Amino acid sequence: AFGPLILLSLFWRKLTNYGAIVGMIVGAVVAYCWGQFLSGGIFDLYEIVPGFLVNLILAVVVSLATHKADSADDKEIQEEFTHTGEILIQGPVDR
Repeated sequence: AFGPLILLSLFWRKLTNYGAIVGMIVGAVVAYCWGQFLSGGIFDLYEIVPGFLVNLILAVVVSLATHKADSADDKEIQEEFTHTGEILIQGPVDR
């Protein structure tokens, strides 16, 4: 149940610590309970799938609820990373 956290941490800047922790814990609990208590019929699904989905949904919802507005320091750091990324994408400079 760590997949959504890896994807969100790489591609979504608003992921918060609280969203990651809640998503990880609840996703793991859902995956465990699904495998132990729900089987057969419509519940005959590999347990990591519902764990993944619940993890993803809760991580996004909790992160949106606990996300604070970016401060000036956060914006400055983000601009530095963006500038560094642009330099890396451009490649070596011909002289």
